[in-house]
Amino acid sequence: MRKVFWLLLAAALLLVSLYSAADTTSPPLVPDPQLTPGDILTTDVKVVCMPGYTKTVRDVPQSMKTLVYRAYGITSHKPGEYEIDHLVSLELGGSNSIRNLWPQSYVTEPLNAHVKDKLENVLHELVCSGKLSLEETQKAIATNWIHAHEQYVGPLPGGASSREGKAKGSCPSSAPVKVSRSGVYHLPGDPSYNQTKAKLKQSFISHQVLTSTLYEPVASYR
Repeated sequence: MRKVFWLLLAAALLLVSLYSAADTTSPPLVPDPQLTPGDILTTDVKVVCMPGYTKTVRDVPQSMKTLVYRAYGITSHKPGEYEIDHLVSLELGGSNSIRNLWPQSYVTEPLNAHVKDKLENVLHELVCSGKLSLEETQKAIATNWIHAHEQYVGPLPGGASSREGKAKGSCPSSAPVKVSRSGVYHLPGDPSYNQTKAKLKQSFISHQVLTSTLYEPVASYR
């Protein structure tokens, strides 16, 4: 019994230490695909291109937003720091489902909610002008909005790239958290971050992904 007690206590202390680091992690640049794979309300082009459409369907109560923050391990934030973003935006037929929601930062640089908003507006124009199918647009932004920006808008601001992280031991900007060969994870800004070489397929979107998946990778690079 004593051994079981100490094992449970050690596990509890480990979880506390992991979650206490939530406030220091970098905000996610792309959503966790397990939590936010994207969800579609409509594929009708006439509907999404109707003026004022998004006002008729936007409905995300505060209780839902709280659940989203909690799912991503964000326990506190400053006013105006985040928005609860629709991965597939409403103007592109996305839904208000929690499967389509994630906390996106307004303040991270160079990638943030303002950059994604620009992408959404461009994609909406392409769809409504008949230059791009709505289904293709929905798939592109749900799969990787950063890559979609490069494909349909142009180069990302600040020289960022969805193809970063090809060098041995580095990580892409979309999954910046490194897990070293010894199993220790490092966040951007950590004094040892640049010197740490990420273990193969061990780059993560955010440290919350590590704690929610018990270190199983959900965002990796090759």
